[in-house]
Order: sequence, then C-alpha cells, then structure tokens
Amino acid sequence: MRMFFEEFQVGQRFTSATREVGERDLAAFTELSGDRHPLHTEGGGRFAAPVLHGPFGLAVFLGLFHELGIMTDSVLALLDTRWRYRAPILVGDTLHFELTITRCHRTSAGDEGVVNRHVKLLNQDGVTVQEGTTAVLVRARDSGPDPAGRAFGTVAWGEAVVERLGAEFAAATATWDGTIGLRSGDHEVHLRIYRGRVLEVTRRTPLGATFVLGADELTWTELITGEHNDFMRRAMRGEFEVSGSGYEYLRLTKALALLVDAAREVAR
Repeated sequence: MRMFFEEFQVGQRFTSATREVGERDLAAFTELSGDRHPLHTEGGGRFAAPVLHGPFGLAVFLGLFHELGIMTDSVLALLDTRWRYRAPILVGDTLHFELTITRCHRTSAGDEGVVNRHVKLLNQDGVTVQEGTTAVLVRARDSGPDPAGRAFGTVAWGEAVVERLGAEFAAATATWDGTIGLRSGDHEVHLRIYRGRVLEVTRRTPLGATFVLGADELTWTELITGEHNDFMRRAMRGEFEVSGSGYEYLRLTKALALLVDAAREVAR
C-alpha cells in the first residue's frame, strides 16, 4: 500500500510487525557506532546484562516503518526527531512500535506535505522502552485544498470550531470579556470573546490571551478523535498546561468543554 500526503489523517494509527533483538545486533551496533562503553559490552551497574545503545531503538523503528511499505515511493525526507529513552533494550527483547499521526500540513509548494508522527517503541511485556515524535516530508497527489477539521491550533481550525458553537457557549461566556488561547504543539490560535460572542479568530491578539490552554499534538489528537470528550479528566491529570490567568481559566471550564465538543464535531 502506497500512501501520499492526502491519504494521511490526524488520528490514524499504525502498528508494526515485531523484531527480536539478538547478540549480533549488539555487536554490529557497537562496531558501527564505536561506542564500546562497558554498559554495552559487559553489563553491570544498574543492569544485569549489556544494554543496547539508545539510538538502536530509533533505528529499529525506522526499519520496521520501512517494512510497512506505506511510504516506499512517496517519502522525500526525514525532517526531525525528538526522542526519549524510557527503559533499557536488552538482547532477547522483542520490539514493535505503535504510531499515531498527529498533524498533516501541506507546504507552500503545494505538491508535498509534512506528516507529524508520535511513536511508542514497546517490548514483549508492553513496556514503552522509547518514545518520541518525528516529522517526514511526503509527496502529494495534488495541490489541495485540505480540510481544517484536524489542523488543531490553526486559524482555519479555530474558525471552523467557532461556527459550531451555539447558545450554550454564548450563555457560558455571557459576562466575559477576554481572549482564549488554544495551543497544540507549536500552533496557537486566539479567540477574542466579548459577552457571549466570538469577535475574532486570529494567531495573536494585540494584548495577548487572557489565558492559553496548551498541550502536545498527541494529547489534542486523542482528545478530539477519541470516543468521548474527556477534557476534564485529562486536565485534572495534568495533560494540559495553562499560562496566563488561572482564575479566568477556572471560570471558563464549561466554555472550554463546549469548545472541545465543537472541535470534535468539526473533526468528524
């Protein structure tokens, strides 16, 4: 299956085949990297056996992703990787990845797009050994336009969400005068609100936002594409962060839940 930019959608999930880690992998990666630290050759310390080098896990992900065959002819370049090492990889482990598409953005050229991916690399016990995000440049079939329903944090997305707001949101903000900021990853949109009406949707308001509600792209993806609106549960668990006036944020929790409801409708 060959996928171009248009075939990818925020919320899509892919699971790879498995790969067993052997002694030859450890020896080959040690030789390739030149890193012969005793941690990788003798074990000891915190670990009873030699530990695979951290970048080995990233290499396994890239290899398993290639084996999926979904970008064989369409991929143009790997753009970035932000990676965390959460648990050791040992000889004898069996690894696979779970991948979620978190953003799709067409470039100004129009004939290609950037696809952001969140990746978990897991072992045979279901333990996440490595985790991170990585963006890839992909060929497009045409020049768009593209739907804005899952382009979280953009002006087009904000405008689409505002169109779905109704009387309940107006009532929840009837006495309020301020600006709500919504940030997904590096993208932020401001909603200027005055007594129940959204006056403007913009990247930045002149006086800034009264408060900004922000989270990473994966959190927004799971919130908007999941079975239920579990915003309050996620907020209580600390998955969202708030900058600016915490008091005004607490005043508008109902309005924020209604914004999420509208965003979930737009994303369908």
